[in-house]
Amino acid sequence: MIRGETNHYDYVCGAAARGIQDVQLASGVPCAFGLITCDTREQAEARAGGDRRDQGRNAAIAVLRMAALRETLAAAR
Repeated sequence: MIRGETNHYDYVCGAAARGIQDVQLASGVPCAFGLITCDTREQAEARAGGDRRDQGRNAAIAVLRMAALRETLAAAR
């Protein structure tokens, strides 16, 4: 999400973060916050460019690793 001239950016980012937190707390399922928040299009492209700074990909990898860890811990009980 790219920041605009209104507070809408702050409300959307805050609501998205809160929703993801609520889902994780209610379900116990690992979740990650992969919303890219930027001031410019150039920043957005740099953060989603497919390399190490691809924040969406990094969030997905983190969730998959947490899910695998959860399964490992459950199997160890």
